[in-house]
Amino acid sequence: MLQQMRENTKTILWIVVITFVISIFAVWGMNLRSGRGGDQSLDTDVIGSVDGVKITRQMYSSAYQEIYNQIRAQRGENVELSVTEKNMLNEQAWETLVMEILRSREIERLGITVSDNELVAFLRQNPPPVLQQAFADEQGRFDYQAYLRELANPQRDWTALEQWGRSQLPRMKFETMLMSQIFVPERAILEKFVEQTVEIKARYVKVPYAEENPPFTPDDKMLRDLYEETKEDEFKEFEKRSVRLIALPIEPTAADERDVLEQLLEVKKEIDSGTDFAEAAKLHSDDYSSAEKGGDLGFFAKGALDSTFTAVAFRQAAGQISGPVRTSYGYHLIRTEEKKVENGEEQVRASHILMKVEPGYDTTDSLSTLIRELDEAIRNEGFEKGAASKGITPVDTEPFIKGVFIQGFGYQPRIVNFAFGHEPGKVSSAIYDENAAYFVKILEVIPETTRPFEQVRDLLIEKVRFERKSSNAEKIAESIRQEAGRTDLETAAAARGFEVRETPPFRIADEIPGIGTGTNFALACDRLPEGRISAPVKGQNEWYVIKVVSRSAPDMNEFAREKNRIRDELMQQASYDFMSEWYAKMREAAKVEDNREETID
Repeated sequence: MLQQMRENTKTILWIVVITFVISIFAVWGMNLRSGRGGDQSLDTDVIGSVDGVKITRQMYSSAYQEIYNQIRAQRGENVELSVTEKNMLNEQAWETLVMEILRSREIERLGITVSDNELVAFLRQNPPPVLQQAFADEQGRFDYQAYLRELANPQRDWTALEQWGRSQLPRMKFETMLMSQIFVPERAILEKFVEQTVEIKARYVKVPYAEENPPFTPDDKMLRDLYEETKEDEFKEFEKRSVRLIALPIEPTAADERDVLEQLLEVKKEIDSGTDFAEAAKLHSDDYSSAEKGGDLGFFAKGALDSTFTAVAFRQAAGQISGPVRTSYGYHLIRTEEKKVENGEEQVRASHILMKVEPGYDTTDSLSTLIRELDEAIRNEGFEKGAASKGITPVDTEPFIKGVFIQGFGYQPRIVNFAFGHEPGKVSSAIYDENAAYFVKILEVIPETTRPFEQVRDLLIEKVRFERKSSNAEKIAESIRQEAGRTDLETAAAARGFEVRETPPFRIADEIPGIGTGTNFALACDRLPEGRISAPVKGQNEWYVIKVVSRSAPDMNEFAREKNRIRDELMQQASYDFMSEWYAKMREAAKVEDNREETID
């Protein structure tokens, strides 16, 4: 019986494997360079393009699902994404498709091909993970020899796997070609090791910027010359869009609040009647991360969690279970597990069952009805009259640029994409976030421009004054350095009315008290020989004169042990930076059309 079940399982798994491989090929193996896959029907729902290569809704949905599956693998099968997280995934799926098309175009341009011998070697050496599952032995280990035998089986149709390999291998060869341009020298590895391990102590003089009295007033010629020098970098304004929004809040009603409270009271009754709290948490709690652990939140101190929640947990005796407690997260049942004092601080371990207060069926059904009615009213009467017919007043946004927050509405990538994907007058279908459903009408396109001189005159004056304050402080710092060369740092500082301070021992990547992290100060200390006084080093609103008084020697035995790890870290970062820069350049040069959001014509 068991043997028969194993054979049946293998047969079923094989069918799943082939289906999976074919689906992978359908998404990533299609001819992205021409914009056509094997199924011409995919072109019937085009939502965008990259240099004329079409992106269909099916491709987009498949890319989204693939990323979502990765998240589920990391965070658990029951992971629930917020609308904001889903919006971010939508953007990631879109950018994944855009990058795939750009990469495919480069592969074609460079003439990267796959020979039969290369394909065979690739498939032998790189069995897809799902096939590794299909060829697992009784202990769940991948049986590589069984996989090779099946590859050589003339009765098995491996067409789908071959197509998958022909779609994947050129990408690997292309990325290998790009990565071959990255080299991490031994010197960079040692410098990184020194940053991570060597400790420095320094003495320094801080010369802050000081206001001029009276403030300096630059003449018109100085301001105009500065304007011409800086206008392209500092006063250019990108193209902006403004929109008119109808916002329909998605929020629970008083009835929804009562329903959740009643449900939690029922759970409390079950627990009081003998149901195990941990089992009830696993079954009912909306806090999925703690529900798997029976609601256990571990130990926490006062102030670590919501103040109302914390107050109840600390007030109760060990083993006591609260009635429903309302916080911004919803309603909780809180069980105090145990208390302790650690390092003089009182801590408590508690478990909870959370029920979120969310719009119920009647609420969402009413909202869905309103959205449908409003959609129809806008189609028949126009945006403004349709809104008025439902007693709704639209709101006009401040102009915004692509890729940023909309003032008063926050992070709204779908609204921004719609605004920049269509012309003034176009109206969207309903667009959702966590808080509302929106209908959007594009009002205006404000072309890229440079702010005129008269508009930025005051800013230029402040810039001149700031640079003069910096220059004056630098001159004082330089005079201290020169005097310190003749006497010492303490005498030179005192002569100008400043004091010498000393840092605690620090590593280059550490935060230095009173100075900060990743500063010019730290970099100067890294390069400054012990005992030598630095030239003036610029801070944010001050200049420093620095003397390194001690530096620990690098442990070369430890370096030998850590060298490979550091090299891998640097290679990984360099690869990420290189690919990001490559993609940014390719994307900037490409013509990308994004029509994901539907319009009401």
